[in-house]
Amino acid sequence: MSNYKIPGYLMIALGGLFLSTGGTLFKSFHSTDTWAIFFWRSFFFAPAVILFLLVTKQNVIEKFKGLKIPGLTCGFLFALGSASYMFAMKHTTVANVLFIISTQTFLLSIAGFFFLNEKISKSTLIAVILAGVGVYIMVGTKISGGNALGNAFAFVVPLAFTLVVIIIRKFKSIDMVPAVAVSGMIGMLLGFSLAKNLSFDLHDIILAGVFGALQYAPGFICLSIGSRTTPAAQVGIFAFTEALTGPIWAWIFISERPSVGILIGGIVILIALILKSYQRN
Repeated sequence: MSNYKIPGYLMIALGGLFLSTGGTLFKSFHSTDTWAIFFWRSFFFAPAVILFLLVTKQNVIEKFKGLKIPGLTCGFLFALGSASYMFAMKHTTVANVLFIISTQTFLLSIAGFFFLNEKISKSTLIAVILAGVGVYIMVGTKISGGNALGNAFAFVVPLAFTLVVIIIRKFKSIDMVPAVAVSGMIGMLLGFSLAKNLSFDLHDIILAGVFGALQYAPGFICLSIGSRTTPAAQVGIFAFTEALTGPIWAWIFISERPSVGILIGGIVILIALILKSYQRN
């Protein structure tokens, strides 16, 4: 089981907060080559995760060997979700991507019920319904401001993350943090192979360092650790911190002004988070 002291649901919320800045960072690059950005972020991301393992773990090499098929699958899914996230951000708005990703709340609830026999308590069901109402208010009856390709890429992210959480919950004895590092190695390989031009100016190199080491690495480390001890449905609820705060960073730093619906929907989601944080069963 987990040897980390912070409660799992708080780790999930913290992970969402770290990841919430991703869209703003991605849209701040001078380069428009998504595979090149993917390479450089992974270049800084993988060593940051390995450093975390070296500082917090013993027998790190054995941890990697212990991943086996479930862990390697998680590494692939992390990489798939990460690449899809970046291509989604290229083709649509930050708010659109984040609120499509937020459908993982419902996917996790359903998957946890059917594949892990995790019952959905009344308080969790109420929080999920409230969160759903919030998402509906935010996006209305259609996803606006993007295109079909961007929305399709965005939908890959919650599907991949749901599978990751199910695997982590199913194989609790396996520490999946090394799988996060594996995803960075996969990202470097894919980015190196598919990028048209890996040359970056100083601005983009610094941004990639922040993106990989200070945003993405701690975000997925927190999600990986928190998912081991948090029921799948609750993972989706507390991960809403990403959808809640992401549009705010985009508004402040890249002038993507959120609609009134997004603000009202965000308040409803915040209420769901607060209620569930007081009643975690």
